[in-house]
Amino acid sequence: MTRETIEAKAARYLAEGRLVVTLVLGDEVTAVCTGETGAYDLGHTPGRGWWCTCPVRTDRCCHLAALWLVTIRRPMRPAAPSAVPASRAA
Repeated sequence: MTRETIEAKAARYLAEGRLVVTLVLGDEVTAVCTGETGAYDLGHTPGRGWWCTCPVRTDRCCHLAALWLVTIRRPMRPAAPSAVPASRAA
């Protein structure tokens, strides 16, 4: 019998509704994920990075992998200069 990969387990946790995102505020994200042996707090905090309270204690746990599937950090883009239609140019 093959062992379930971290990615497969993360996808299963999402499908089973085990991940609840509790806060999104700028670069900070927190969530709770119910794993096989309990519920764990996890997230991303500027200065701390990605974290999870599960026993794995690394950033390669299935709980964080589930959170990564539903979060994405996009770099801030500078505001585009406002375009003035040619017909309104002086």
